[in-house]
Amino acid sequence: MASKYQLSDDFYLKLSNKYDSAIKGEHILFNGDSAINEIEKIAITDENDNQSNTTATTTTTTTTTTIDVQLTLLKSLMHRPEIGTKPKIESSQNSNPFLKPEPELTIVDNYNDDEFKIVFNKFPVVPRHFMLITKEFKSQNTPLSPSELMATYKILQALKNQNQNQNQNQNSDQNTENWFAFYNCGPESGASQPHKHIQFMTLPSREQFKPYAETLFQNKEDDEQQQEPQKIEPKQNKDLPFAHFFIPIVADDVVDEEELPNLFSSILQKTLTELRETEQTHISYNFIMTLNYMLMIPRSKGKYGGDENKDEDEDKDKLGINSCGFQGLILCKNQELFDLVKSVGPLQILKDVGLPNSSHKTTTEYDY
Repeated sequence: MASKYQLSDDFYLKLSNKYDSAIKGEHILFNGDSAINEIEKIAITDENDNQSNTTATTTTTTTTTTIDVQLTLLKSLMHRPEIGTKPKIESSQNSNPFLKPEPELTIVDNYNDDEFKIVFNKFPVVPRHFMLITKEFKSQNTPLSPSELMATYKILQALKNQNQNQNQNQNSDQNTENWFAFYNCGPESGASQPHKHIQFMTLPSREQFKPYAETLFQNKEDDEQQQEPQKIEPKQNKDLPFAHFFIPIVADDVVDEEELPNLFSSILQKTLTELRETEQTHISYNFIMTLNYMLMIPRSKGKYGGDENKDEDEDKDKLGINSCGFQGLILCKNQELFDLVKSVGPLQILKDVGLPNSSHKTTTEYDY
């Protein structure tokens, strides 16, 4: 019997064809044509103290790792919702585009026993940017459920497998696309809609760009794969300035509706502890998921810069940051913000809208 999470064998083809049709019919307003992309290579220094077994001498080994950040300057926004602008929960039922999404934007009308729809983002910057949305209204301020996590994983799996099959059938030498999913949870997460939705996008090509989670944690992969799933602990790289919790997803054959929530809960507990200990008045975080890992970042505020005395919705000099920013993709709506990021530095901005790195704490201090 087919799994309720199983997508059709032509899901990837349907996704691509439906997107092309929606673009042609102007149902999707693509912002990427005006985008100017610039990838920065940022050096991260990792210092490790090594104690000799035969002497009392301690030597320090310094390793420099380079991480990628892509800055995108948009010349035209075409009414795209502002990143970091807090959703208006009270008006959600009257102005909610997800309750009755446009047929031209709907990829899958019924998914997982009628729990979800799969729809396109109407104002994308990256082609085929789409979302998994709940059919009934659920708040974007709530954690992901087991079915939401499993559906996300299965969609990522279908995208990878069907893209690979298409390339093989067409004898194409193109690399498999690098898809990721993300969820902006809470009022300071960068979410622009209060109706629960998980988003899916492709990263820049692997030849040009590698997200820092893959770069900084790749050396830990072999050790983690040898552990039993229940013993894997969330990790934090001490050389990044902001708090973040990373946990690998083990091989496909052991991923199920029980395992994914366990992994998610482990990084959520760390995140909630950070928010509580830093006395935040809200629960906001960014969540990123691939077939290989989960990453969660606690948030202190949704935007960087601007005039602190202005209402957030009125201040157009602030840089909105959502999950994409913590995946190394920073979107700037004007030249002034682009120059601001170049001047201040991407990592400093991410630190400012997140919380300080807490890797120095022992695991027993996380007692949420």
